[in-house]
This record gives sequence, C-alpha cells and structure tokens, in this order.
Amino acid sequence: MKIKQLQIIMRTKALSKFAFLAILLLFVSCDSNKVYHEYLAIDDAGWESSKSIDFEVELNPFEGEVFDILIGLRNNNDYLYSNLFLFVEVQNPLGERIIDTLQYLLAEPSGKWIGSGVCAIKHNIFNYKESQALAKGVYKFKLRQGMRSSMLYGLEDVGLRIESVN
Repeated sequence: MKIKQLQIIMRTKALSKFAFLAILLLFVSCDSNKVYHEYLAIDDAGWESSKSIDFEVELNPFEGEVFDILIGLRNNNDYLYSNLFLFVEVQNPLGERIIDTLQYLLAEPSGKWIGSGVCAIKHNIFNYKESQALAKGVYKFKLRQGMRSSMLYGLEDVGLRIESVN
C-alpha cells in the first residue's frame, strides 16, 4: 500500500512540474513579439493637461519589419468620464514630429467600465498605429490628456507597447 501511495505522489509532483513549465512557456511565448513595454504612473494629485507622459524608445528593426504601437491605460472608479482624449506627439529619429488626437472609450453607455481587471482598477490596451514600418533610431512619444478638464482624476498609469508584427 505504501508503494502505491508513493507512486501516486511522485506522479502528482511530476504532473505539477510539467503543468508549471507549460504555463510558464505559454506566458513567455505569448509575449515574444514585444519590442518595448513600459508603464508610467500618473501623479496621485491628477493628470494636468499641460503635463506630458514621455517615452523614449530605441529601435533597431530588421529589413521589412513592421510594428504595432499600442497605448495602455489603467483607470479606477474615481475617473469621471466614459472616454479619454489623448494628444500623442511622436518624434522620429530624423526629428520629424507627428501629432495625433485620439479618443478611447473607457465605459459602456450604461456606465460599466470596459477593460480587464477585478475590483476598482480596469486595464485597457488600445491600438494607436498598426503595421508601421519604423526606421532605426530613437523615437520620442509624448502623451497629453486632451479632455476639457485641466485636471483628470482616477487615472492610475499610462503605458506604451510596441510589438513586431513579423
């Protein structure tokens, strides 16, 4: 009887190790296209419309490589609006600047938050640019809130993610 119990315990441990390794491999492989990923916290006092959140990214793409650029956002229940307007300024390695005005929905018409997460904080990842050919060098991204209120409350942090599509 003890030998059978020992065999069952050994099989269970082996299966547990295998399951752990399989899950770990799944998480690592799902993120294999990530080139850049960073979040910056927004001050607890709020996000002033005059303050930008800045990211600096150095890219070294191979020939023909294209990228998706995404913006991440975490908000809590103190955020008063169902949407967010952002001004995104991108400076490429040649010094050229492009400014876009974006609007992202954070809540359904019923008031229910959109995004993942349990409890008070919701996380969203929004497409900014898809399938972009980017040159080698340093890119500077400046994100400013573009709402009518000069101060926004309830935003936790803002992130930038760049993924290789190839």
